[in-house]
Amino acid sequence: MEFSAFTLRPEVASAIQAKGFSTATPIQAAAIPLALEGKDLLGQARTGTGKTLAFGVPIGNKLDANRERGRAPRALILTPTRELALQVARELEWLAPHLTITPIYGGTGYGKQAEALKRGTDVVVATPGRAIDYMEQRILNLSQIAIAVLDEADEMLSMGFEEAVEQLLEATPSSRQTLLFSATLPAWARRLSERFQKGSILINVIKDEAISYEEVAIQAPVHNRLSMLSDLLFAYAPERTIVFTSTKAECNDLALGLESRAHSAAPIHGDMGQIDRERVMERFRSGNVTILVATDVAARGLDIPEVDLVVHYRLPDQNESYLHRSGRTGRAGRSGKVVILYGPREKRELETLEREVKRHFKRINGPTPEEVMEAKWAVLARRISKQPEADKRLWREQAERLIAEGGVDAVAGMLALILGGAPTPKSLITGEENWVTLKLSGSRISVNRVVAVMKGAGAGEIGRIRLDGDVAGYVDIRPEDVSKLDHSMLRDLRLIRATELPAESRLPQRQDRQGQGFGRGQGKRQDRSYGSREGQGQRRSQAERRSEGQTEDRREGERKRIVYR
Repeated sequence: MEFSAFTLRPEVASAIQAKGFSTATPIQAAAIPLALEGKDLLGQARTGTGKTLAFGVPIGNKLDANRERGRAPRALILTPTRELALQVARELEWLAPHLTITPIYGGTGYGKQAEALKRGTDVVVATPGRAIDYMEQRILNLSQIAIAVLDEADEMLSMGFEEAVEQLLEATPSSRQTLLFSATLPAWARRLSERFQKGSILINVIKDEAISYEEVAIQAPVHNRLSMLSDLLFAYAPERTIVFTSTKAECNDLALGLESRAHSAAPIHGDMGQIDRERVMERFRSGNVTILVATDVAARGLDIPEVDLVVHYRLPDQNESYLHRSGRTGRAGRSGKVVILYGPREKRELETLEREVKRHFKRINGPTPEEVMEAKWAVLARRISKQPEADKRLWREQAERLIAEGGVDAVAGMLALILGGAPTPKSLITGEENWVTLKLSGSRISVNRVVAVMKGAGAGEIGRIRLDGDVAGYVDIRPEDVSKLDHSMLRDLRLIRATELPAESRLPQRQDRQGQGFGRGQGKRQDRSYGSREGQGQRRSQAERRSEGQTEDRREGERKRIVYR
């Protein structure tokens, strides 16, 4: 549907045309005509699908200009975070230039916002906590509200704003029009609709949306996860990435860790002041920072349509968090990629998440050291090709002297300083560093035979082993042992350096609630890993996983492999 099909006041129609918008998104096409008729709506749509205009156009069209000093607002928009409040306010400022828009949010002083409310405003865009403060101080008067909007209602629930939202809606006239938007519809959102809306119409555009991002899962032990993340960022070379993590402390640590590995990263979380958060976001939008490390709360409402990669550094605690996080990529007609990092003991939790969000995550291996090196070189080559000639001339004399004195070795040394030295080998099975994965193929392959053959060929420590039926086995050994292996001891078997692993089969289902045993894989092929304890079935909370992660750095390597000496 075209925006020209809507009957809009000249100010709003001209603003939309000036922005170059012609075709409405699905949520806009479905919601705007009904909202213009004054209907109450319960809209279900993902983040980044144009919900702001879906409620902004009706607000701008309904409210007349008014410059009376001290006037009470006639529209109230509630958002879960200050970032989203600011984003919505900016959108409404250009969409409805005849109205005064006032954002109010926490994390900053009360003075300026209070003065703006006292002068009079038409639309208030607020976070629930700060709105309650001003209402209790009798600075925010909601008695004239004609239209109320709840944006990201499910996120307000997860942040504990239920009582505040209900208290604010109770303070508005019962005759108001109420628009509620959410990516998911938890029970609280439905109860809220029943209580505060009149004959609401449900609009669900999610069921018709195609997922425009690829979802993959990579096993990465916690103590090697930062290294794996760094390799992924080099190999995929995205223009913009958001890495989601669980806590503010980990958010800071992860950003620093990426910076130390030559990535341009910055954290954003709730403990940062508003000015600092806005500076980080400006650097991210401009490209000066390419990786944003964020907590769930801080990332809500970020106005970033061009994210190429989303990484779940830890499994999300709630299904809604996974959907909200992943929805930051694959927006505005672009494709994207979502990577889920999980530990060896989180396989069942990963499968539970798949079932609950009705997705399939393709299991893949992390990039090999060779792929990382090639990716680093490709990025450097592109940067060199874009360098201004004036900059090149500045260093031409030194370059000529370097080649004359040191030749190829000098250039190679400079590249090593820029791109890093020899990469640390990693297991393809577990992602642990200082292991090399080899593929042993032939007939009658078993764990015992793999161990016997590798020990006979001269291997010292043997780490994890994964069988691919009875025709191939993947085995981890130490890098220093690779060159010592005596291939004449392999008999009828073939041994090569593995570059990838076959897809890992799903874990068998429990036989009963007591978990008395697991079913064997059926059919000719059995894909089994040896040397680790698997997870215990139920998804654990973030607190439980963080507690486990604190000891995992010390114990995971010993717990996850069979070591032969």
